[in-house]
Amino acid sequence: MEKSLESKKAMSLGKKTIIGLVIGLIIGAILCFVPESAFRDDFLIGTVFKIVGTGYLNLIKMTIVPFVFGSLVMGISSATDVRQVGRIGSKILGIYIVTTMIASAFGIIGGMILKPGAGVNLGSFDLSTQYSQVETSVANVFLDFIPTNIVNSFANGKMIHVVVFAVFFGIAMSLIGEKAEPVKKFNESFTNVMLKIVNIVMSLTPYGVCALMASTVANLGFDIIITLAKYCASEIFLLFLFGFVVYGILFTVFTKQSFFKMLKKYSKIALVPFSTSSSNATIPYSIQFCRSVGVSEKVAAFTIPLGATLNMDGSAIMQGMTLVFVSQLYGIELTLPMLITTIITITLATIGSPGMPGVVMVTLTLVLQSVGFPLEVIGIIVAIDKFPDMFKTVLNVLGDAVDTIIVAKSEGEFDADVFNDLKEGEVQL
Repeated sequence: MEKSLESKKAMSLGKKTIIGLVIGLIIGAILCFVPESAFRDDFLIGTVFKIVGTGYLNLIKMTIVPFVFGSLVMGISSATDVRQVGRIGSKILGIYIVTTMIASAFGIIGGMILKPGAGVNLGSFDLSTQYSQVETSVANVFLDFIPTNIVNSFANGKMIHVVVFAVFFGIAMSLIGEKAEPVKKFNESFTNVMLKIVNIVMSLTPYGVCALMASTVANLGFDIIITLAKYCASEIFLLFLFGFVVYGILFTVFTKQSFFKMLKKYSKIALVPFSTSSSNATIPYSIQFCRSVGVSEKVAAFTIPLGATLNMDGSAIMQGMTLVFVSQLYGIELTLPMLITTIITITLATIGSPGMPGVVMVTLTLVLQSVGFPLEVIGIIVAIDKFPDMFKTVLNVLGDAVDTIIVAKSEGEFDADVFNDLKEGEVQL
């Protein structure tokens, strides 16, 4: 495949994105002090920023399904050992489940230590927001992975269905060999075309980030963030701590590489999950990032889309801490059975949930229901979650990359020389 961006251009794009982020924050902060008016709310926020920001997100979403499907099929169909695909799948699934359970426990313990709900007065908040009940089971979680109508799944962007179908499609192509060559050549050309489209969309990132940040800050305002600053600060602190400690240990132990070098490289794409709050929207960027640090196409194209759906460590931390937060608000004592139930529920709830903005609120409803906690408090969580949600997504995407590199290393599909810049990678971001 061709390079996505030359190094010089990538640096220029990175600088432009940072500038766009800063400008967006400044504009949003200024608009917080501007009185409500048709010009501010309808024209600037509701029209200009919405067209640029939402348009950018829609362009990304436009590329996700065809790009992921083509990349995954190309990677799997080129595999000479079909059993390797099974090994990769079982390894990455195991890592995702284990880290999610650790993350939920991490959030609970962190909430008990930091006490984000202590001293918070609920009197000024509207707790009338209603949420529909959601139900799940182990059987339904796994059955939901299997598409019944793949055309409908493609149309609705159900990533886990696309991944499952692409895996079967790629394996079938690999098994029938030469008879699949015409399809294989078409898919390779198609994937390269999609890669070019992704590159074009990437060039619009600074403008999209600027608009998204400006509208977010302008709509969210400062009052509720200041009022619940302790909750936000506690959550963000736990997200950073988990990333440095848990991911740092896993990466260093299993890859024998520098985690700080990994973070430095990851910073090139971190603004994308931060500004979009969507793991799905970051899939094309994450795949190219993993390839640029030495991961093979067959691994990156398989594990990253799975991670966008299955690996929600940031969300697990948030839900664990929020459970403790609610218990502190209402003076509810947490028992050991309640904590065990919560960890299991968080793990089941996050697996299979789409990697899109705001979906954590649906799973949080299930978590609170599992231990009989009042749901009304979700009203205030919704009001402040947008800001820490950006950091959650950054952690989720970082986890996908770390776990992918670990699995690639175990399969001999990771080039340490590329990671250490001793030789040029297939893609340079």
